[in-house]
Amino acid sequence: MSRRRRGFTFIEVLIVMIVIGILAGLGMLKYLDLKHRALAAQAVADLESVRLAGYSSWYETGVWPAEVAAGVVPVGLTPYLTGGFTFAKPEYTLDWENFVPPGGGPSGGMQLGVVLTSSNTRFTNTLARHLGTKAPFFMVGNSLTYVIIGPDGRI
Repeated sequence: MSRRRRGFTFIEVLIVMIVIGILAGLGMLKYLDLKHRALAAQAVADLESVRLAGYSSWYETGVWPAEVAAGVVPVGLTPYLTGGFTFAKPEYTLDWENFVPPGGGPSGGMQLGVVLTSSNTRFTNTLARHLGTKAPFFMVGNSLTYVIIGPDGRI
């Protein structure tokens, strides 16, 4: 008497599902890593745009734009940024920090900077790795401060 086998056994199906699950998990981790790297590249471009807009404003007016609340574009930067540029993005918020004393001169740790705040720690860590040694910055928690002008008046 011969027994004919039809279909797969439960163990074979279970092994295939485990392999597919592992591959899907690896793919999802790679997707999240690529997403954070793309966001970091966008954030670096935004920080550079704000830095260049700040310098353009200073060269034309002789003063740095005034400080405003987080997520609000300073009025002095608006003419130098592309149309529709916003400091409040879904993934992060930018904040223009102006520590230049009214009479000029050096301030404590920095004079001008842009603070990027995000609730996603992995994103801010990826951003810090992406910036590397290209630009002066420091991190405190989930906030990364991109220094535009240091306490000595230089980058």
